[in-house]
Amino acid sequence: MARSRKTRADRERGRVEADCRAWEPFRPKLDAIQSYAEALKLVAETPPPDSPGRRYYSNLSFFLQAFTVPMGSSYAEKALYLQLIHRLNDADALEIGVGQKVEEELWRAMEA
Repeated sequence: MARSRKTRADRERGRVEADCRAWEPFRPKLDAIQSYAEALKLVAETPPPDSPGRRYYSNLSFFLQAFTVPMGSSYAEKALYLQLIHRLNDADALEIGVGQKVEEELWRAMEA
């Protein structure tokens, strides 16, 4: 009996489900970060290319490099980045004014 091929919709659904499964362990790790060094440590755990959830690590890496909102990041990611900026700012880990600027950018991106 011949095996039927998955449709494009089935493949996409599978990709989305795998991505959601990868988000669940990543989210609490991002939420627990208290320092820039811890954030870099999480980025170092980036899975290999084409792995489910890799984009979350890539987005975090991009965010940490320039404190700019990554294109394609979800609302939930942006909300966690906002909390991270608050924690970094409270710990005086950011230059004066950077935290407020990044917060404003994140809020604009979340409202869009």
